[in-house]
Amino acid sequence: MLIIIHGWSDNYSSFKTLARKLAAAQPEGIAADIRHVRLGDYVTLDDQVNYEDLAEAMQRAWTDLELPTAHRSVDVVIHSTGGLVVRHWITRYFTPDTVPIKRLLMLAPANFGSPLAHTGRSMIGRAVKGWKGTRLFETGAQILKGLEIASSYTWKLAEKDLLGEQIYYGPGRILCTVLVGNAGYKGISALANQPGTDGTVRVSTANLNVAAFELDFTDPTREVLPRMHQTQLGTAFGIADLEDHSSIAAKGGGPRRQPTWALICNALRVEDDGFTAWQQQLERHNRDVTEQAEKRRSSHYNSYQNTVIRVVDHHGTPVTDYVIELFANDDKGQRNRLRTQRLQEQAINKVHAWSGDASYRSFLINCTELYKIIDQPEDRLNISLTAVPELSSGLVGYKTYTDEDISTLSLNPQELKAIFQPHRTLLITIVLKRYQKEAVFQFKNAV
Repeated sequence: MLIIIHGWSDNYSSFKTLARKLAAAQPEGIAADIRHVRLGDYVTLDDQVNYEDLAEAMQRAWTDLELPTAHRSVDVVIHSTGGLVVRHWITRYFTPDTVPIKRLLMLAPANFGSPLAHTGRSMIGRAVKGWKGTRLFETGAQILKGLEIASSYTWKLAEKDLLGEQIYYGPGRILCTVLVGNAGYKGISALANQPGTDGTVRVSTANLNVAAFELDFTDPTREVLPRMHQTQLGTAFGIADLEDHSSIAAKGGGPRRQPTWALICNALRVEDDGFTAWQQQLERHNRDVTEQAEKRRSSHYNSYQNTVIRVVDHHGTPVTDYVIELFANDDKGQRNRLRTQRLQEQAINKVHAWSGDASYRSFLINCTELYKIIDQPEDRLNISLTAVPELSSGLVGYKTYTDEDISTLSLNPQELKAIFQPHRTLLITIVLKRYQKEAVFQFKNAV
């Protein structure tokens, strides 16, 4: 059985074309491999509905229709926000040994959010949906808050199914393939386009192969070294060249290119013993697509990393007022100061603080330009931060103002490329020590 699940501000009817194409006889479709197709339909524009509601409602609808519940008994295709809904449902109701999904094909998923989510329905509705929705005064506020870039929701969901002890993806478990386009929209919808996106989601935020590490700045005398925690690459990831957020899902006459349809069909045919080879095939494919894309005369096609930073103090309390500082070498002299300027203007493309908690921020790093700026063996990319309140100007706060107050993470070109990688999300937790002056609490003599 094949199940198709839509995204935000959409419904099941948008995917009838995709269902028909997949149900066609081979080689055009995969009809020999599927007996029934079901199209999921759920509410996304009600402000009271959240992801927990959707997961619970999906489980109830699944049970009511008596869909298969045996381990690895169905294949699922999702589009956009549908990826978050299904992942939430999986982690809420199943262990890796009980999930009923065998193959999971994610088309342009918003696994780590969309840069349009915080703009609300005014942007997505007009540019992407053409105001075809019916709930003109509701946007699905709670869905969009979780869908926002750098949200704590997508971070915590990744800790459950990607970075936790339980392994949900890979041979013998869910055979998950993520496919995302790299081209923006055309016509009036182009006002939604941003660098490194398919018009709605970033290439880097679609990819499930996330990495995470922590930087401990609590001791200024100790060298800061990242402790990397990376997924075991249990999912396959492919870039569909010149497809946008709609065309990759067979909307508007899409896909635009025949190779895209071949990728879709192959993802729904792959078996356990061929999954590693499938991952490697897509990696080679991505290298070729990236090489060709970066030659185009537009920064839209450069290679980006979605770098999400969360800053907390040593008690775990969020630090919401801070500035991340990237500079070349010691930032002294004409060459280094020029390179630092280029880092700010060309390598850091977008910075977005999550509306629910400003301690979470996304930095869209242009890896194509970053590699050009820090390109000599002796060069170093230095990363530090300044946080408020500063202890020197009050009773409580942080010591981050001077070079002696806080350590710096210093990366050579090889280390830089290990941390800043194209087409993925990196989660970084930074820990600061919060200080209090003696006057905050004292004991006085009784007499």
